[in-house]
Amino acid sequence: MIAEVKETVTQFLHEMIAARGVRVVSINKAEGGWIAEAEVADINQFLASINPDYQVFEKERYIIKLDADLVVLSYKRVGDGE
Repeated sequence: MIAEVKETVTQFLHEMIAARGVRVVSINKAEGGWIAEAEVADINQFLASINPDYQVFEKERYIIKLDADLVVLSYKRVGDGE
């Protein structure tokens, strides 16, 4: 089941935020579902706005909550301290 959670989270982030790279770093069983944390590689939008040829990536972290049927209930970007 953990493999299915990982695949669902990865696919969701690729589709929802057009993530270039996704690495699921934790998956925890929660009451009635799952909570996953993922690191996402995304292009630095500020540098890309200056020069589209810049390919500088930033690492962002996301928390994704899924129900028991692996339907995504919520997601949010979190800072390093959260």
